[in-house]
Amino acid sequence: MNKWCCPEGRKSYHHGNLRETLIESALDILKEGTLDDLSLRALARKAGVSQTAPYRHFEDKEALIAVLKEEGMRKLGEGMKEIMEAEPDPLVRLQKLGMRYVEFADVFPAHFKVMFEYELSDYDKYCALHEVSDNSFECLQQTVNECLALPNARNIDPSVAQFGAWSMVHGLSVLLMNQSLMKHMKEGHFVDLGERNQIAEQVTGFFSASLVK
Repeated sequence: MNKWCCPEGRKSYHHGNLRETLIESALDILKEGTLDDLSLRALARKAGVSQTAPYRHFEDKEALIAVLKEEGMRKLGEGMKEIMEAEPDPLVRLQKLGMRYVEFADVFPAHFKVMFEYELSDYDKYCALHEVSDNSFECLQQTVNECLALPNARNIDPSVAQFGAWSMVHGLSVLLMNQSLMKHMKEGHFVDLGERNQIAEQVTGFFSASLVK
């Protein structure tokens, strides 16, 4: 069973779960299109509700985006927290955190898209989003710091290592999501490294090993 808990199918709309129906409809729009296709009017059409219904829960598109970002960050953070609690070895844990990040992008592509492709005009307005974002990064931050505290660790600025780890798994996730590009690269530029999970395992393992001598 997939590590990510995800209900099958979409909930039917009835009084009391309008907010959940709207969120699911917004994610459906993002799976099929781009952020430019997402609006409260399009959301109402997708959910099969009145044009004014979305405004009961979201004052504008940015408020909706903030909620989607928060939901995605929370899912990612929960998955990373599981690894934090289960894996004592920081080098192994760092690799597993990276693989979980790549897995998240694959399982929740719409969340991943909205989390990183839309910049909020007033980020400070959304306190809950701040909290869940910080929680996710703290898992990475703590693990990298533990790696750099090992006796055989390289002398690397912790901030550089933390940002490097994030950049590595984020870039890897984006590349792996572009299937046509990956096919082209495998056929014309480098030896086939295997399927998605095998590539993620090798690349994240390479980065973790680079922190020690």
